[in-house]
This record gives sequence, structure tokens and C-alpha cells, in this order.
Amino acid sequence: MKRDDLCERIIEKHYSAVLRFCSARLPGDRFGAEECTQEVFLLFLQKQHTLDLSGEIGKWLLAAAFRITKKYLREKALRAGLETDGAEEIPDSTPQNAARAPAFAALTDEEYELLLSYYSADGTERCAIASELGISVNALYQRIYAIKSKIDYTKR
Repeated sequence: MKRDDLCERIIEKHYSAVLRFCSARLPGDRFGAEECTQEVFLLFLQKQHTLDLSGEIGKWLLAAAFRITKKYLREKALRAGLETDGAEEIPDSTPQNAARAPAFAALTDEEYELLLSYYSADGTERCAIASELGISVNALYQRIYAIKSKIDYTKR
């Protein structure tokens, strides 16, 4: 199979999941969620030659979506701060201060924070997260999988 065909299939397979993730991170901002989703797939197409497309690319896409939505929230806060003209400080838009989307209502605060930490981390940071919890990286993956199974994707 040609690499372009494989990339097209990956985009078709994962587009809705990435859009749902971005929508959950940006509640009430459909335009921003769509913009971030498109940016994720543009990044994917730019980096396709350095990625292992035969593996679990969905995890990479969601991690990219987390970073891109985080950047979007910061830029949005910066624009809002500039528009108010007298803003003394730009609000922190880290996940701890972000409103939790309804899809995540079934999660405990600890599960929610772990999920956000996991998707904002790269491989070495995930090892550190596992170590901090006193578990193996494989056990961390299993815990994340269990947490993801509790998320209701029908609520946006």
C-alpha cells in the first residue's frame, strides 16, 4: 500500500476521535476544535515520513491534539488579555484550570488529571509518571485504557 493511501486511511479512521478530543478540551468552541483538529492532521502529514504508521498512531494523534489545543487556549487567552487592554496578567489555561467537558463527568479528579498528564507527556515523561505512581509503564498504559473506557464520547 502506498504511503499516501495509508495516510488517507489513518486520517479517515482517526478524524472523528481527534475532533471529539479537541471538542472536549475546548467546550463550546466548535470552531476552535475544528481548527485544532485540522492542525493535528497537517502536522501528521508533515511528519508522516518520520512516524511509524504501522503502529498505534492514534496515541500520537491525541498527544498532538492535546499540545495543539493547549497552545490554542494560551493564544486565545493572550488575545483576550490584549483586547481588555488593562489586563495585568494572562489567565493560566493549563488543564487543571480548564472546565471539564461533560464527556469526562464519570472520571474522578485523579483519573482526569492522570489522563491529561499522560496525553501531554512524551515517552520519557510517561516513564516518570509511572515511576511517580510506583507502577510500570505497562501498568500505566493499562490504567489509561481503563480510564478511557469510562469516557462517554456521546456527550460533547
